[in-house]
Amino acid sequence: MVKTTKRTEHIRRSVRRTGPKLLAIGLTVCATALVCGVLSRCVKTVTVTDDAGGQYTLMTAVTDPAELVELADLSLEENDSAFYSTHTSGQARLDVRRAFPLEILADGQEYVVEVSSGSVAQALEKAGVEMDAADFTEPALDTLVEREMEPVTVHRVDYEDVVTEEPVPFETEYVEQVDDPDGKYVHEILQSEGVEGVQQVTRRSTYIDGVYQDTQVIDTQVLQEPVNEVYVKLTTNVVSPLEAPEGFTVQDGVPVDAQGNAMEPTYTMKATGYSASAGKGASGLGLFYGSFAVDPTLIPYGTKVYIVSTDGSFVYGWAIATDTGAFIHSNRMQVDLFYETYEESAANGVKEVYVYVPPQDEPAE
Repeated sequence: MVKTTKRTEHIRRSVRRTGPKLLAIGLTVCATALVCGVLSRCVKTVTVTDDAGGQYTLMTAVTDPAELVELADLSLEENDSAFYSTHTSGQARLDVRRAFPLEILADGQEYVVEVSSGSVAQALEKAGVEMDAADFTEPALDTLVEREMEPVTVHRVDYEDVVTEEPVPFETEYVEQVDDPDGKYVHEILQSEGVEGVQQVTRRSTYIDGVYQDTQVIDTQVLQEPVNEVYVKLTTNVVSPLEAPEGFTVQDGVPVDAQGNAMEPTYTMKATGYSASAGKGASGLGLFYGSFAVDPTLIPYGTKVYIVSTDGSFVYGWAIATDTGAFIHSNRMQVDLFYETYEESAANGVKEVYVYVPPQDEPAE
């Protein structure tokens, strides 16, 4: 019992004497490890490359390019530059770029600036060359400069605008109208004439360095809308598409004046048919559906009449005297009705017709 107590007391005294030393040693080891860890993270292998020649390796925690240049025992001239970059863990790079002359051609002048890095735009700014929004360079403004590159050329772009007023074409519109579902004729009758609109057109001509390139329309404004031309597509059995003279209508196959008075037939005539591939007729007024040949001493050229068979089964319609037939020497009371094809003229044959001649203020055109 006595021996155990003495041994325990001996150990306790030994710990008291050595404990502070062990603690100090432990703290020193931890601090050393911590410092080494920090240094291992901060100190890097820096490869210094000088584009004028030479490559150097530094072990340092310095990251400032200017300080690294000094550590590498290098110096930077006015327009030289240095760029620091990190790569993999513990590796870094310092690129030293030496200034070189860059030629700039602008406005007939030559500029030379000392540059080591940057873009074409930055080189222009350094040379004091200003650019308008439309101007451009070769190579482009965002191109990085490099040693022995071709001269930078500045191209000036000028515009010339011309404003004119021009017509806007109207379109043709067709309205379907059926007078007789079984009608053999489809006439396109002008209902209202088209009116051209007006538009203001701005054209821009482009010049590069004073040399014409092209012209393009850059703006169009309609000042006045066009009015469509309107035709009625009439399905009918009436041969002629001509309209009645002003103040007249047709009711139950008989012309009626503005007062509602029905006309009496002016002539009862023999009607035949003819066709021609071309020509204007003896009057020069033309040959078309709605024109007919007659003795001009009886019905003068340009006179508009209404022609219908005496039994009402055939309606030639409103027609204009434009031609003279050979029949006038044998039968003045005859009209020769124009058709666009020979087959049609033959199919209509010979008929007895009423010819209504309204009062004429002047020959119809």
